[in-house]
Amino acid sequence: MAQKKPTLTDEQKVLFDALTKLQQKFVLGILNGLNQTDAYKQAGYKAKTEETARSCASEILTNPNVKSFLDAMNEVAISNAIMTREEALERLSSIGRSSVSEMVEFSEHKMGVDDDGNPVIQAVWKFKDSALQDPKSLAAISELTASKDGIKLKLHDPKAAIKQLADMQGWEPPKKIEHSMDEQMAELLREISSES
Repeated sequence: MAQKKPTLTDEQKVLFDALTKLQQKFVLGILNGLNQTDAYKQAGYKAKTEETARSCASEILTNPNVKSFLDAMNEVAISNAIMTREEALERLSSIGRSSVSEMVEFSEHKMGVDDDGNPVIQAVWKFKDSALQDPKSLAAISELTASKDGIKLKLHDPKAAIKQLADMQGWEPPKKIEHSMDEQMAELLREISSES
């Protein structure tokens, strides 16, 4: 699946435009996963030694404009990496609705005949083409293992997903909880409440 090209926010555009051309190339190298020394070289900066390049790259990272831009980019990356409540509810709903029949096809095959001439039938299953399946349904797969006995497919527990949805949405009435305490603690609480 192709990655979506990130778009800059208005704040990020302003911060990026405040950088020099070399600084822009440098930060793009950093954002593309280069280490600071390689980003320094790729941007077109010149240094006589590797140590000088490392030192200069480190200094560029402390530049207030460069630091502000990279901080703004990291902030967006972090917020994009965290699942929202809505995403969690959608994922749990998909798990709660998913069934094995969405992912596999069941059939029977005649394997031959027994000694009495009766057909020997074997039940079999196969995965449906994953390219044709809903990715949300595939996310319901908890475990897929191959062993000498064949392939084992295990889904996340739909009842657990529904229970978690109920908890998150407040479908359950409030629970009454009773607390018990020893006599010493009760006496201490009475003393504190009488002092107030």
